[in-house]
Amino acid sequence: MPNNEQKISLLSRYQRLIKIAGDLTSKLDLDILLLEIVKAAADITGAEAASILLYDAVKEELYFQAATNLDTAMRGMIVPLHNSIAGWIVRNREPIIIDNPQEDDRHFQPVGKATQLPSRSLLGVPLITKEKMIGVLEAINKKTGVFTLEDQEVLIALGSQAAVAIENSRLFQQSDLIGEFVHELRTPLSSLSAATHLLRHPRASQEQKDKMFVVLETEINRLAEMSTSFLDLARMESGRSQFKFEKLDLRSLLRECSDLVEKEAKDKRLDISLEISEYLPDVYGDHDKMKQAIINLLSNAIKYNKEEGQIILRGEGVPDKKEILIMVSDTGVGISEEHIEHIFEKFYRVPTYSDKVSGTGLGLAVVEQIIDGHGGYITVESEFGIGTTFAIHLPSSE
Repeated sequence: MPNNEQKISLLSRYQRLIKIAGDLTSKLDLDILLLEIVKAAADITGAEAASILLYDAVKEELYFQAATNLDTAMRGMIVPLHNSIAGWIVRNREPIIIDNPQEDDRHFQPVGKATQLPSRSLLGVPLITKEKMIGVLEAINKKTGVFTLEDQEVLIALGSQAAVAIENSRLFQQSDLIGEFVHELRTPLSSLSAATHLLRHPRASQEQKDKMFVVLETEINRLAEMSTSFLDLARMESGRSQFKFEKLDLRSLLRECSDLVEKEAKDKRLDISLEISEYLPDVYGDHDKMKQAIINLLSNAIKYNKEEGQIILRGEGVPDKKEILIMVSDTGVGISEEHIEHIFEKFYRVPTYSDKVSGTGLGLAVVEQIIDGHGGYITVESEFGIGTTFAIHLPSSE
């Protein structure tokens, strides 16, 4: 039975928990929310670190999404449901306290290698809301003593609030994005409706029909591209898109991206060149997603360039800042200052070119999400009528 001192300690922790729960309900950005949850978990349990693994019910997998000690090499790491402590928590839907987890048969060894944090003790609880499994919240290494049932009690309470907040954040982002998507569908659907109406008209000439077939093909392709980009964005914003991190050979990746768009550039009479600095260390990243981001920027450089213009893809390391730069420069139409601040917004297209160049307005939003998921950021410099340079800033692995 707890003594008075323990009762006061438990009461103060629940008071902090009430404040934390209120803060969580106001966080709608999933990445910010998850970070707040792991910080709170470490705080109220007196742990050195804490982490959240989200559950993918379709693939029946767990993957790291946030941690107080999370680096880019760990985010997205898949943890099996079997032969892992987190998997046991999901399968049994029960909390667990383990001393010396590294000696436990269920311990998933790659986690310790990735975090560089030996696990002396572990407290884990399931994240469940309305019987739906969301994931696992873990506190690692009690700073003083061992994890107690009191620690477990407060972490369960935090976990129940966290599960609701995570699900609400996902639903909010999805509903917000779906509303924007439905709104954007109206334009291509209107074009398709008008084209099919004219094709049915008995007095339509063959020339008019040929033009309408071009409209149909263009808008169908646009809808397909929009749907793909929308799904990519929805998965990333909801935390359901898994980043599979590995050491990337950037030289090879940049050459691969340059080769893939070379024909498209030549068809438009554009000169594309690749510049790689002598110092370009490897980074940890998801090969396919980084490739998607770079190709997206190169495709925009082709779309918005002038005939016989130039495109330069650069890769260089910046030792002083411990970062790597990947830059895509073009000699295209440029972006005026009033539009630059909006170009990463979903569905935003610069009005001057929206009728002249096909696009969905989602490409740059997807790029920004990918780079953000790698712990980096993207900047843009542009001069109207002269050209534009997009720069991806990534943390160096050295």
